[in-house]
Amino acid sequence: MAIMVKSIPGFDGDLPFKLYTGYVRVGKLEMFYYFIESEGNPKEDPLLLWYTGGPGCSVFNALIYENGPLVFNYTGYEGGLPSTYYYPYSWTRTASVLFVDAPVGTGFSYATSAEEYPSSDLKTAAQVTEFLRKWLEEHPQFLKVQLFIGADSYSGLTGTIVVKYIIHDNDAGVMPRLNLKGYVFGCPLTDEWKTGRENL
Repeated sequence: MAIMVKSIPGFDGDLPFKLYTGYVRVGKLEMFYYFIESEGNPKEDPLLLWYTGGPGCSVFNALIYENGPLVFNYTGYEGGLPSTYYYPYSWTRTASVLFVDAPVGTGFSYATSAEEYPSSDLKTAAQVTEFLRKWLEEHPQFLKVQLFIGADSYSGLTGTIVVKYIIHDNDAGVMPRLNLKGYVFGCPLTDEWKTGRENL
């Protein structure tokens, strides 16, 4: 069940966008998400699933530093609770963004069984795909909008697998069919061995 967040510490007044948080059960996992509805036309604007690399970096990092509608205000900061301000160039101006903490153990996502730790790239991709499918089943109004998969850094490896799984499931007739239109990766790791050697 999602909870609507109307205000947060450090932001002056009510949030000027719709923010929901919640968990989706995936097997023995509880996967945490932030969902920000498009500030444009959420019934028609695309849905972007986004998770961060590391592996193990909370998706809150993306929400506040990369493509979300809030930014920390560092002007005059001297410690204590940081303030935030509305970022007018957020991707949420024209898309609904579903931020998920993945893999399990990242941010607020956790497993109810110790055997579920540690994860692997294939397990992470399967878990993210199942998370997305279940979230869309709970929010069917977003099944018909264009779907994009997004990730950055290390999650470039698993994000491509998520895309592959969705295409495979769609071809196999798995329902509900996901309206995948594309993917976007920021500074993705695509070949761990090659990338590591090129950085020497």
